Amino acid sequence: MVTACSSEARKYDFAVSVAGGPKGWPVWVEDITFDGTWSARGGSLRGGYDHIPPGGGVVGISPKPAPRTVQARWFSFRTQTFYEVTFSLPDDLDGNLRQWYRDYPLDDYNHTLIVGFSGKGEALAWWEAFCNTCNYDRSHDFHIPLAENVVAEVVEGNPAWYEDITYQHVREGTIPLPPGMADSSAK
Repeated sequence: MVTACSSEARKYDFAVSVAGGPKGWPVWVEDITFDGTWSARGGSLRGGYDHIPPGGGVVGISPKPAPRTVQARWFSFRTQTFYEVTFSLPDDLDGNLRQWYRDYPLDDYNHTLIVGFSGKGEALAWWEAFCNTCNYDRSHDFHIPLAENVVAEVVEGNPAWYEDITYQHVREGTIPLPPGMADSSAK
């Protein structure tokens, strides 16, 4: 944990993990922004959304204050739909983080903010403290949901941007051929 002057928000050392899915519902996350000031990469995601805790690709970031909001835009390959969402994280997150960093110190734990985006148009956020000195004994890990089942808004977008990747998912058997698309064997 990094402390700050009393006029500055306390900053925390954590990573961001981005999950997609659930299985069979791959997504392309175009944009993830926290508090409208900093972002994390998304890209093509096809799993981890339905795990407890959720999990995905991990992005290292510099220490940040406890985020208050998450904004994201993503594309569902299965439904050929674009989604956007803005949701708030708990008001008491900063206070909780102070406690969690005391209970799960950085010498022994990696802290991660997990955000997930479903091909069904839902979003979530979790916090995880992963024990890195426990010899694979996951019973020492800590994880808790911060926001679940957040319904996103369907928004405009051009599915043709993702046509090649959609056909790849169909060929791999990840998804069925979406309605309105020509048979992938033509590609």
